[in-house]
Amino acid sequence: MGFLAFLIFIIGCSAGIVLVYSRAHKLRSTDWDSLVAKIQQVPFRGLEIVAKDHLQPNGNQLKLEPGDMWALVGGMEGLRRMQNNADLIIALAAYVRLWNFEEAIIVSERIRHDSMILRRALFRIRIQMMFSPRRLRVPFYLHQAASSYYLMTKRLLALYETSQFVLYPRLAEAL
Repeated sequence: MGFLAFLIFIIGCSAGIVLVYSRAHKLRSTDWDSLVAKIQQVPFRGLEIVAKDHLQPNGNQLKLEPGDMWALVGGMEGLRRMQNNADLIIALAAYVRLWNFEEAIIVSERIRHDSMILRRALFRIRIQMMFSPRRLRVPFYLHQAASSYYLMTKRLLALYETSQFVLYPRLAEAL
């Protein structure tokens, strides 16, 4: 019985790894215009408010209520769009290596790290929403998700502004 559970675990992990690598390969082989076209709009102004509330605390740290935060990030749909855009943002950052290899590598890694925090926060939000009648931690995870996504977009836009200013306006409009 233990061997069967272990075998199922190994097969599941292997399938997950293959899925991640195939998706990454597909994004790497996609051209810049296609990557930008796949970006889904996120309520960025509301997201920025939630992110700055987390990243730049002030004297009144309880000014955003959980319901307000939820509305500002666009609810579950906004969170889903953030997750979909995360891989695109990483691919767009990696694309800059054609023009500015050193900076693109460093910024891509920072964005990848922010993406991991975003995914972890989104996973925890989903778990809390499904299994916990008292969703006390959801606002903390919303802060993490909004902050991570905000940093990802700001890092990407700064990278394009300095490395490929011709493409910057189109990217800024898409994000």
